[in-house]
Amino acid sequence: MNGTGCVSEAYKTAIEHGVEWLLSQQNEDGSFIRPEVQADVYHKAPYALSVTGHVTAANRLLNWIKANDLKTNGDLKHFDDGLGLYKTNWALQGAHRLGRFDLSYPVMRHVLKCQAPCGGFCQVEAGNPYIEPVCTAAAGISCLYTGHPGKAMKAAECLIGMVDQQPDEGRFYYWMTPEGELATPASPLEGNAPVVDCGKTQQPYYCPGIILLFLTKLHLAMECYGCLDAARQLFEFGLRCAEDRYRYPTAGKSAVGAAIYYTISGDERARDAAVDFADYLVNAQSAEGWWANPHDQGMVTKLDHTAEFIVWLSEIIMNLGGLK
Repeated sequence: MNGTGCVSEAYKTAIEHGVEWLLSQQNEDGSFIRPEVQADVYHKAPYALSVTGHVTAANRLLNWIKANDLKTNGDLKHFDDGLGLYKTNWALQGAHRLGRFDLSYPVMRHVLKCQAPCGGFCQVEAGNPYIEPVCTAAAGISCLYTGHPGKAMKAAECLIGMVDQQPDEGRFYYWMTPEGELATPASPLEGNAPVVDCGKTQQPYYCPGIILLFLTKLHLAMECYGCLDAARQLFEFGLRCAEDRYRYPTAGKSAVGAAIYYTISGDERARDAAVDFADYLVNAQSAEGWWANPHDQGMVTKLDHTAEFIVWLSEIIMNLGGLK
């Protein structure tokens, strides 16, 4: 960002370069499947292609998803069921942005069946022994897209409860029981209490980050000041994290949440956090246009990260005022 507060032109160039690479990997049938890539790597691409104006390519992919991966109950097939509902919500949101209601509405009916008693969303319709923020916040955003504000608010109440129950300002525990009790080393779930530790680098910053992203979006929709207060706490937690808090691949959701928080609060630290991540992405992009991460240069990761980072750079530009 330059001294006048304008977003760098380099962000737009990075987006364009990333989209060129992503399109070069798409098959004629719209998919990204090939002999060496059998995983479900498509779920973020409809959103990335729609937000950058490549609607024909996005629709070809959505046609492939409908023909090959849409189940009769509205669920989508996934190569790996881990965080499957999160992936499903990416595809749903990309479809809904393009008016592909033949996909978004049946998928949303499935998503709603995954909401637990506490308001969080399970990864599968049959339920999980725990609730985590990634599926919950992603589904909450889909509720906003498809006109279910009450369901979105119920998910927000669950996640606000997760924030309120944190016992240590230097850690963020991100599992809870389906009834809404936070999992810590001294609480339920048989000692399973995954955590973001402020004292360590390379943390799963997306866990508090996606809550921040959802709660700021929900505040925009419904003026929920309880959501805004929890968002403030999550942003402050992010600032307490290690030096890579906005310069690591897992920080994208935190950065976009910070950008939205800036538009609401005017807190310039939030703007600077979003810019820090965007600058990191520009510097981390490969010469070919893809993004991976320090631990995995495989094609599945490249396809996944490139689509996601195209979206995050686009949303940072949108929230910080466009390009000049």
